[in-house]
Amino acid sequence: LARSFFISDKILQRIVNFEPKQNKKIKLESVLKEQDIFELIEPNTDINDIIMPKQTKELLDTILKQQDKKVLERLTKWGIKTGKDIEAKIIFYGPAGTGKTMSALSLAKSMKKSVLSFDCSKILSKWVGESEQNVRKIFDTYKNITQTCKQNPILLLNEADQFLSTRIESSSGSDKMHNQMQNIFLEQIEKFNGVIIATTNFLESLDSAFSRRFDYKIEFKKPDFEDRLKIWKKFLPKNAEFDKEFDEKILANYELSGAQILMVVKNTALKAAVSKEGIFKMKDFIENIQKEFNSSFDKTKIVGLI
Repeated sequence: LARSFFISDKILQRIVNFEPKQNKKIKLESVLKEQDIFELIEPNTDINDIIMPKQTKELLDTILKQQDKKVLERLTKWGIKTGKDIEAKIIFYGPAGTGKTMSALSLAKSMKKSVLSFDCSKILSKWVGESEQNVRKIFDTYKNITQTCKQNPILLLNEADQFLSTRIESSSGSDKMHNQMQNIFLEQIEKFNGVIIATTNFLESLDSAFSRRFDYKIEFKKPDFEDRLKIWKKFLPKNAEFDKEFDEKILANYELSGAQILMVVKNTALKAAVSKEGIFKMKDFIENIQKEFNSSFDKTKIVGLI
């Protein structure tokens, strides 16, 4: 024959009965349907959207710089890093309502990562030995998910106080079980590759063994006047009508957390929405601020966002 014939790769694969490698990524959502441990969160704000102290922002920016190609090349050359992905073990600590969880989600957005969130209060079990198994299950399940989906979402451990607290010197069975659970958690943290963020309200009771395992321990304080003013401006509706007495600087004088400010804005908005005039009134803001203070169990622990 004087002509040349060409067979496409697709047809050739069928002829030789060759199964091509699957390039499609298995979605996290489909894998998570098979388990009941983690909640998948897709963040919608990055750290530039969060109002936080300058020092905290700079520290988070430093973590993000691991994504920079030049920084990665240097760390790899020096033997500090072995993989291309960001690696960080972080504790966010501070009073409730200061933005720990929101900052964790925003950090994930800046890393272009999803978040697998776990509520650590669910781990305790009345059955001896089951809590220890559940600790292993957290990390084993996370590892299986990452291998199946070929991606490394951030592991977020909310309310991790019981894992991080000082181990108890006692001979009681419950205390021994608790210490064993913590030892397993310590072991899993040591072996963890990727980004893990643990949030806690109490750093005072943090076991020194856990402290050494985390690369960054970042404190979240209640905002000062300038930051409170920024938060009020962020949360106040832009297309609403306010009465003549309204003054956001007066509102910023009240020592509220970001979560409390958001709660006050929402409650005041509801009152304005059902009123005849539909106007935000200064006295309603003050009234809701007082209610927020009075509803607290103490001056730092407020029912609301973490």
